Amino acid sequence: MALSVQPEKFKFSEFADCVSIRIDPKDAEDLLYIGLEHIDSDSIDIVRWGSPDDVKGTKLRASTGDIIFGKRRAYQRKVGIAPFDCICSAHALVLREKSGPMIPGLLPHFMLSDAFTERAISISEGSLSPTIRWKALADQSFSLPTHEEQAAMLHNVSSLVEYSRMLRGHENETRGLIRGILGVL
Repeated sequence: MALSVQPEKFKFSEFADCVSIRIDPKDAEDLLYIGLEHIDSDSIDIVRWGSPDDVKGTKLRASTGDIIFGKRRAYQRKVGIAPFDCICSAHALVLREKSGPMIPGLLPHFMLSDAFTERAISISEGSLSPTIRWKALADQSFSLPTHEEQAAMLHNVSSLVEYSRMLRGHENETRGLIRGILGVL
């Protein structure tokens, strides 16, 4: 009889650090603003942003490659990778990947998984605008496969993300061609 190996469990705080650098938009003239409205559900790509002049109140500072996670209404699955240094909504958590039990690059994809989303929803507090606290998220345990299995998963997911980006590019080209054709009317 073969023994099945159970995946090992790790706390979320072993995958990521929460970076909480506060900044006033008036002091961020050289940085763009990424709000939750700029993060598309189920996509790690952030392709829209605003200006610090658009917002008031203290925001968070994020660095290129940080993960911006919408801590309000987790069911919306707003997880994006900062494409540049920026300021972002205070209704987000700015997370930085740690090396360790999860291979680099997998975390933002993991955060879009059903397992993560269901857990995030379950620990959200409040009824009108359910919100996640970092301490509650940091303490959550998740099962992870081996690094080899994670690498295979990341390879497959990355291939699909690239394919999706290519399709999005073709969609934009097609829209441009349609506008060009209709522009003669």
